[in-house]
Amino acid sequence: MMVLCSAADSRYAPPASPRAVFNFNAGWKFFKGDVLGAEKAGFDDAKWTTVGAPHTYNETDSYAHFISHSGGDRNAYSGIAWYRKHFKLPAGAQGGKVFLEFEGLKQAGRFWLNGKFIGQYENGVTPCGLDLTGAVNFGGADNLIAVKVDNSNNYKEEATGTEYEWMGRAFNPNYGGLNHDIWLHLTGKIYQTLPLYENLKTTGVYVYSSAFSVADRTCAVTVESQVRNESGDQQSIILSAVVVDAAGKVCAQFQSEASDLVDGQSEIFTASGKLADAHFWSDQTPYLYDVYTTLTVNDRVVDAQKIKTGFRQAAFKGGAGAGGVFLNDKFVWLTGYAQRSSDDWAGLGQAYPDWMHDYNAGLIRSTHANYIRWMHVSPQRADVRAFDKAGVVEVCPAGDKEKDVQGRPWEQRLEVMRDSMIYFRNNPSILFWEAGNNSISREHLEQMVELQKQWDPNGGRVMGCRTLNDASCTPLAGYFGVMIGQDPRTDALRDPAEMFRAYSAERRDRAPLIETEDFRDEAARRFWDDFSPPHFGFKKGPNDTYSWNSETFCLAAAGRYHDYVVNCISNSNPAHSKWSGYASIYWSDSNADGRQDSSEVCRVSGKLDSVRLPKEAYYVYRVMQNPAPDIHIIGHWTYPSNTVKTVYVAANHSESVELLVNGKSKGISTTPTDGYIFAFPEIKFEPGRISAVAKAKGVVVAQDEIATAGAARKLKLTPHVSPAGLQADGSDVAFFDVEALDAQDHRCPTDEARVDFKLDGPAIWRGGYNSGKVNSVNNLYLDTECGINRVAIRSTLTPGMITLTATREGLEPAKIQIESKPVEIKDGLIGTTAN
Repeated sequence: MMVLCSAADSRYAPPASPRAVFNFNAGWKFFKGDVLGAEKAGFDDAKWTTVGAPHTYNETDSYAHFISHSGGDRNAYSGIAWYRKHFKLPAGAQGGKVFLEFEGLKQAGRFWLNGKFIGQYENGVTPCGLDLTGAVNFGGADNLIAVKVDNSNNYKEEATGTEYEWMGRAFNPNYGGLNHDIWLHLTGKIYQTLPLYENLKTTGVYVYSSAFSVADRTCAVTVESQVRNESGDQQSIILSAVVVDAAGKVCAQFQSEASDLVDGQSEIFTASGKLADAHFWSDQTPYLYDVYTTLTVNDRVVDAQKIKTGFRQAAFKGGAGAGGVFLNDKFVWLTGYAQRSSDDWAGLGQAYPDWMHDYNAGLIRSTHANYIRWMHVSPQRADVRAFDKAGVVEVCPAGDKEKDVQGRPWEQRLEVMRDSMIYFRNNPSILFWEAGNNSISREHLEQMVELQKQWDPNGGRVMGCRTLNDASCTPLAGYFGVMIGQDPRTDALRDPAEMFRAYSAERRDRAPLIETEDFRDEAARRFWDDFSPPHFGFKKGPNDTYSWNSETFCLAAAGRYHDYVVNCISNSNPAHSKWSGYASIYWSDSNADGRQDSSEVCRVSGKLDSVRLPKEAYYVYRVMQNPAPDIHIIGHWTYPSNTVKTVYVAANHSESVELLVNGKSKGISTTPTDGYIFAFPEIKFEPGRISAVAKAKGVVVAQDEIATAGAARKLKLTPHVSPAGLQADGSDVAFFDVEALDAQDHRCPTDEARVDFKLDGPAIWRGGYNSGKVNSVNNLYLDTECGINRVAIRSTLTPGMITLTATREGLEPAKIQIESKPVEIKDGLIGTTAN
């Protein structure tokens, strides 16, 4: 039965119910190593370290050694660690259900509550849930949960002795610990389940849309909620749903027919209705609604919860000249990056607060990218939430390495895909499920497609694979992922047009074609060009297999991107379908596999370094991906005297670019290389200002200017904190830019020297890194690179004023203060929060 809202502009106040959700991140006691008896409630952990989740015990021993092709730091700790936490339940929890949700942990966990073993977890990718009800103490009594974590590189599944193929030093860094958010859920005995199939075997609420009329801005919304009755008696239950817009106004409400559940029974309840005046989710308009789902028995509310989601019509088309990915009837050119799902940060590893995931998503969007292909394993929920808000389309894999597998390893992959689908099927930013990082058999692809039909049949998503060498798979795939120069169908051809033709012959008419990880080369941020001190270009070592500096990295990247745009999306040949997406490998540098034995402590393929400081490539990708006119002068303008070099300018939507040095024209270029790069050779350095002016049809459409910096005179510190300020919850982070400035406050782009730091107040030093130095993480000193670097601190449970001082002999020091704000933590819980 459906009831349309009679007052569309009314504000919605959700009904009270037994359901409450608490942040469970704060106040864990931690010990790195194995300890006898640590699962017991009476164990003395007074000397253990106090930490907050997300937490990893590899935040200080990663980014510490030069990277090998075998993947990640070779000497980071892997093995057993323990976490313990005391908590009490609110008085109203008595007589209800108690669940614990781990958004993830690495790799395996074994759990005890008040000394009783209550479950285990092993796959290291998906979330997991625990039902604490039978072992928890109510009525204000103390509870103790203990978790034994094991991230051993050779960890084997306990029941079968089978290793997880994505474990160890594979392709995602091995950040051991409780490295995701943790939530405590309280419900009544009649409740909607959680989307936590691991351990709980429950599927939660599935919200999807259908029957779209984009022109009329209408669609149907359906809610399928798994409801369980543990009341001890048969109950007649009704599910109702209310759709609320971003302003808090009710847009639609509808309900199911009443259905009887006996005690111990679970059933999927369904309610659906029409949504009018809809705001559809897309990369350009990432609109999100709150869908409140409520259970009533005899008009009494017994459960209510909120699901944040978006509604979009997605189509995945093949066909000559008209193929591609469409959102809300519009073709979408997906452009962006491939990224390790660890999404790690030097000095913090994989453990940092949600607001920094939002910050990272904002940086991605600032380059006008709208697409991330996660690599090998499913993404973190914090990133998925951030991309929902930012409008970044995602490819979500399950868990794999580089090849098809058989037997139990394949079953493990199916289980991870199932759990990921159930967890993420309400997130509109995920459009693609990835069945494998490399080709799989027809039988295995069929099994993955069947999983989607079972768990996400109406989500507007498709199943595919990074590469599919088995031609019999073609009719099954909803999209085709490719890697230029990596796919055997093309005989390692590097020409996108040839790649396109190779795929078009048999796959053009079936489904979209999407690049998954192109341009695999590397360049560290600190190497400007061949004319810039202190390095004067990158000097390749005996084991390095790349040779770019920051400038030439930009030029090569532009060439690769332009090939796609010209040959794939903008081609005029009607025999071709549109290429649907392009991902350049690595958004930010990562503590993952490098090219053979690298001279860097991380993989430096990113457009940002590992503390999210932009390289020059960041700005070039911003220009290339910008639908509006944009321009960037590649590099700086602070050179030794008598320097003569080619100056490169990246510009788009321009017919010409003029270069000026101190106001004097040095020429006009009308013939860009690779569509974006305007070159001005033989430019002699003159101190002052260099500017570039782009024109189209005689009108200035974009311009850029940079100035010469003098000698370094002072240091500057700039803080970055969450919108709510630094929280004294034991896990929040503040980070600081440290810059070397001249007397006119210009950053000194060739400055590279040591800065020493002093931290006072209730915070833990986490520092930053130098990409070309071992053991630079967590030190109270760091070199600037290109005149800037970035360091981080972590909060404690104590609020107060924090002072950071940066010094270097001969320079004016910098000092800055921020306040760590108090957080109310009662009985180990941080107040109720929405899902």
